[in-house]
Amino acid sequence: DFTMTLYLRHYWKDERLAFPSATNKSMTFDGRLVKKIWVPDVFFVHSKRSFIHDTTTDNIMLRVFPDGHVLYSLR
Repeated sequence: DFTMTLYLRHYWKDERLAFPSATNKSMTFDGRLVKKIWVPDVFFVHSKRSFIHDTTTDNIMLRVFPDGHVLYSLR
């Protein structure tokens, strides 16, 4: 048995989130937008127990690139 704290980062492409950008810069959002978009379901095989620790603010970062690539980071 072991315990760990980690940052889980997902990276995928969702063309529905693509947007025009003359500078090709990404947009960064907080956790509120995550509840409104599709996010891949990730799980750990053979996990006995897992949880997201309680904090005053969510440890979530969402970055969307003009071509629809999404970077989602969760602690």
